[in-house]
Amino acid sequence: MSKFILIILLGQFLFSGNLRSIYAKNDTVPYSAHLLGRYIMHASVTGNERPAGLFFSTIARQRGFHVEILTDEPGSFNFTASLYPLEMNKPNIILLNHIDVVPATVELEHEYVHPPFSGAIDQGMVWGRGAIDNKGMGVMQLLGMEYFLEFASKTDLPFNVTMLAVSGEETGGYLGAAIVVDQFLELLNPVAVYGEGGAGLPGILRRDPERKLFGISIAFKRSLWLELRLTNITSGHGAVPPPDYVVKEKVQALNRLLDRSERVRFSGITRKMFNELGRIEGGARGLALRNIWLFRPFVMRSLRQEEVIFSLITNTATITSLNSPPGAANQIPQEIIAVLDCRLLPETQTEDFIADLRRIFDNDAIHIRIIHERERTDSSETGEYFDFMKEALHTVYEGSGVIPVLAPASNDNNYFRALGIPTYGILPVYIPVYLLETIHNVNERIPIDALEQGIAVYRELIRIIAATKYDVSGYELN
Repeated sequence: MSKFILIILLGQFLFSGNLRSIYAKNDTVPYSAHLLGRYIMHASVTGNERPAGLFFSTIARQRGFHVEILTDEPGSFNFTASLYPLEMNKPNIILLNHIDVVPATVELEHEYVHPPFSGAIDQGMVWGRGAIDNKGMGVMQLLGMEYFLEFASKTDLPFNVTMLAVSGEETGGYLGAAIVVDQFLELLNPVAVYGEGGAGLPGILRRDPERKLFGISIAFKRSLWLELRLTNITSGHGAVPPPDYVVKEKVQALNRLLDRSERVRFSGITRKMFNELGRIEGGARGLALRNIWLFRPFVMRSLRQEEVIFSLITNTATITSLNSPPGAANQIPQEIIAVLDCRLLPETQTEDFIADLRRIFDNDAIHIRIIHERERTDSSETGEYFDFMKEALHTVYEGSGVIPVLAPASNDNNYFRALGIPTYGILPVYIPVYLLETIHNVNERIPIDALEQGIAVYRELIRIIAATKYDVSGYELN
């Protein structure tokens, strides 16, 4: 059978009435929303992924996937769900997601419309911690793959597709992706990895604001978490404040940090990103974006007003906590600790960045300690696997634009990209900024329509790879 005929049969299979429906019968709410709601109900704050992982892996096995539990240890539950058994060692397309979520903020309990682990379906959306980050993507990947289960059971395709769900992403991936890469990489045999990192980018295009734009990450800003400790033994009564005391000194130093003018850096990755963005934008602004290094003085004011874009051309340092030992209201603390979440551009050296911080603080008594640091990795090329996802997004979101981006946050993609495996980050949904802002926040939720569109993107991705990457001539439905 020719490759062309097989592709036609595959298309007919996918879109015929014989396809097993993933929708709940007699229910206007699709199965995807019900599944995500139940998944969210299994609270899986980092370190407690096992119950949620067991639930999701059981669902995958029940629906016909080949499931492999890679690790089942305290705080480290990692599993795969594949079209074919991993032992067949087929070239493998990995769809990566993480089981864990960040804790819910108890102090903001009154702000929640629905409890953070309710999995409620309301107002056309699924609510709860992980709806977007990252259980929703896991559901999209699994159900996108499901369209091919019956076909794969009858046809020995020359490649595999595997959903990989891991633990601990929110705290560095040491008990998740790091273990998988170290111990199970040969078993996985990955030829490409699609994880989180990019998304729909609302509000970027000016000439055609209604046109959808997606960013697929090919690299990311490296995370560097710093502890800033300042100790100063002074008088302790608040009624007679000394000229300098730790809270005052730390606030002054952090104010200098907040008031600094961030230095803009255009790397090869960001130039490629702006070139593609300019091509899609068109007009005078598009010309300026395509030649960003020439028009820099004229576009900087505009770029500074676009938080997402500006974060991709600057190193950032966010104050995430400021603490002193508990004491009475009239007691001056003798020590204070602040934590910075810093995100560094790929070309930035850690020691250079910390040296810049010291100059900004202008206080030699502040002790800086590295809490966590991601290793530097090369970017993935915008090659064929980038183009496969780009085509899938164009198919589902007709007329959309797609650009390579530098992701502002690091994630588990790093472990695979560091080994030279083509790795791309994309949550294939287009949702408003106010919903993206609920990630790690109160009232995280995802529209059901977006969930369904994400499933369609993964379905198209697999179809496109089958049709264009692999020689599937000679394979027939049994």
